[in-house]
Amino acid sequence: MAIDLTTRSREPPIRANLATALVVIAAGLFLLLALPLLVRAQGLAWAWLALPAVLATVPHWALIHEAIHGHLLPERRANERLGRLLALLFLAPFDTLRFGHLSHHALNAKATERPEFYDPARCSRLRAALLYYPRLLGGLYLVEIASGPASFLPRRLLRPIVRRTFYAESEEAGAMADRAERVLLAPATLRRIRLEAAAILLLLALSFHLYGALWPLLLAVLAGRAFLVSFLDNMPHYAGPLDDPGQGFDLRAPRWLQRCILASNLHGTHHRHPNLPWPALEAAFRAEGGRFDGHYLLRPWRQLRGPLPLSQAERSR
Repeated sequence: MAIDLTTRSREPPIRANLATALVVIAAGLFLLLALPLLVRAQGLAWAWLALPAVLATVPHWALIHEAIHGHLLPERRANERLGRLLALLFLAPFDTLRFGHLSHHALNAKATERPEFYDPARCSRLRAALLYYPRLLGGLYLVEIASGPASFLPRRLLRPIVRRTFYAESEEAGAMADRAERVLLAPATLRRIRLEAAAILLLLALSFHLYGALWPLLLAVLAGRAFLVSFLDNMPHYAGPLDDPGQGFDLRAPRWLQRCILASNLHGTHHRHPNLPWPALEAAFRAEGGRFDGHYLLRPWRQLRGPLPLSQAERSR
């Protein structure tokens, strides 16, 4: 459905995006570099400041998401440069995050891209749960972080990893594995990934050095990040119908929260209109007569019900 919006409403909100970027960059630097110095100087009680900084991971990813779609800044090079800087503090190379997210859009209607569904004819629920819960509770983010160090492997070893990650064994994924190999293992792209991975490893090494004996606090910070990123990733799709490329739940959220998370609660509208920057999603949602499918702060917890048989996806169509 075409949405009639003004040209201005389709432009990235430069001031809002830059202001949010400054906040999340400050939060990332605080967590990785400044927090251990503060705790050493003022005492362990100040470690509670890690909580709001970890929560800033949600708008942090939202900004990277805008950069992936070219909506962070209007000028293409500036958009990508800021996206790469944000990805460094997110601790994963920008190119791997970008390809992973765009493949999600391409395969949104396929069970392959929906980690909550399993085929009882091929897999027991127990086995599905052993794969599902680690991914849900932090594993997805850890895989994103690991994509950096993995990039240093020789191409002959990296190639099967890339292909398997992007569904080489799934017929319904089509040529996605071929595309992943072609894009991510292209010499120029792989050089960028390796350069960013080296910078991330140096940043992490410096962070662990600064934390020193406080290293469990750093692990707790990274675990908090991992939980947020992984827990919210598939939340707008969990138990939703298949065979709809635009599927995604639009969730109610207070206006202040919607602003903080860059309208991530309107995920279904984003899937239907990925060409729109985040401030335009609410207008598109209303223009379509949209209805909310729950609350942004409540719906994520449904995922704890665990993996679902494919037959349930059939019933939800």
